[in-house]
Amino acid sequence: MTLNQFSRRRLLQTGAAAAAGVTAVPVAALARAAQEEQAKPESLFQGDADSFRTSLQNAYLFLDTMMDAYAQGSTTRLSQSYSDDIGLESTAFVYDNAVEIMARLLRGLGQDLARAEVLGNGLLYAQQIDPAADGRVRQAYFVDHPDSTGAFIVPSGFPFFFQGSATGDLAWTGMALAQLANRTRIEAYLDGAVRLGNWIFTNTFDTRGAGGYNFTVGANQVKSTEHNIDVYALFTMLARLTGDSATWTGRADHARIFVDAMFYAPGGFFFTGTGPDGVSINPNLSQDNIPEDVQDWSFQAFLNSDHAASIDWCKTNLAVTDTPQTYNSDLVPMLNNNNLTGNIRVSGVTFATQSMRPPLAENENAESACFMAPSDPFSNQPSPSAVWLEGTGHLAAALLTRRLPRNRDIDGFNGDVDTARILLDNIRVAQNNLGKGQHVGGGQPFIGLGRPAQTIPDGLGVIAATSELNTGFGFSYKRFLHIGATGWYAIAGQTGNPFRLGLGQTG
Repeated sequence: MTLNQFSRRRLLQTGAAAAAGVTAVPVAALARAAQEEQAKPESLFQGDADSFRTSLQNAYLFLDTMMDAYAQGSTTRLSQSYSDDIGLESTAFVYDNAVEIMARLLRGLGQDLARAEVLGNGLLYAQQIDPAADGRVRQAYFVDHPDSTGAFIVPSGFPFFFQGSATGDLAWTGMALAQLANRTRIEAYLDGAVRLGNWIFTNTFDTRGAGGYNFTVGANQVKSTEHNIDVYALFTMLARLTGDSATWTGRADHARIFVDAMFYAPGGFFFTGTGPDGVSINPNLSQDNIPEDVQDWSFQAFLNSDHAASIDWCKTNLAVTDTPQTYNSDLVPMLNNNNLTGNIRVSGVTFATQSMRPPLAENENAESACFMAPSDPFSNQPSPSAVWLEGTGHLAAALLTRRLPRNRDIDGFNGDVDTARILLDNIRVAQNNLGKGQHVGGGQPFIGLGRPAQTIPDGLGVIAATSELNTGFGFSYKRFLHIGATGWYAIAGQTGNPFRLGLGQTG
């Protein structure tokens, strides 16, 4: 694809080594105007800017550690998503890597841009080697050993199976490549994003009900509000980058109409999506379990003041505080010479409404307050007070995008910047105190690829959740270091918006 606004330089299509070796064309650094003082990272912690700046630097050191666990330099690779301790081996989720790319582009210092390109090359390589050869990527890959070309990107398999291609995962991959294309002017990143966009349109476009795009390829698919927000963001970026505004804006509007239909004005929130009929709101997945991400991401993507109440719904209805004394908390104080140590309190938001009322054990009633253990054998008892730290970063970023002043905020709050500052400070507390002694680099011991793991220095990364968090959607978040949670902390801490081209800092 030839585009007037892009240089003719592009990544070579053959081999990981060639893909990794391309150098970007530098463009102007991304920064807000000086008069936007309230949105500057330093102003979020006016009394303690140095510690906040150090905290953000530590977050990037953690991302470096996870990215370099098995290969370094320009070697084509992706970052392992979680510490080894979670038991997912070297799994790298494409969504997490998209978040990391955007966090690196947002700071743009030192090796950030080069590292973002390496990860972007990794996503292009995953797209290039996919057996379907139709532009898709998979949900995740193993990254602890090279394939025949030397790329540390291998399709995931035993004992985990993350080989699906959900619409949201593909859209986030495309968003990251589009942001890279916008920043570097390397055409291959845009080519990859366009291929992902075309795959989504060709395979998931739906006309049932309010339209929108299905969860993935196939008949009788549910439709996710979150995924359609992601698709809108990607297609809007492509409308600007390709110059084909008519095509991509029309495709984006198809997602926007669906998202608008999912807004429940009396409650001020968005439903999760539809059931398999593609029309009705699924009571099991939507009315009874309202998630955090769509409430915040919707505003970041659409900047629609008519639906901005979803941010306020999120910061009130999903607010939680985890302490050592909350039910089933993993923040248990440690006994040291008969003195209690490790006192801590972390506040933020949870994943969804059901996360605050985990399912009851079989044959138990509500009065018993006996929570069942998740089906995951590696899980602990879920805590209704667990803080989802990635989601807390989502909310902080949305607040810093909206920036409602105190005199227009809801009762009990002092303006969006103040609320965001408090949320970010709670993530910093978790970063400093939780997830200590975890590891990376151990590989896949189940298939003979185990190796000595390195201990991740304490105080660098952000764990996924402060305690076992049952999402209500069939999976849990756990107290293990996570590049997605860390990346969102870095994005929010620098007032970034991944859903807008230029990350909310330009354009």
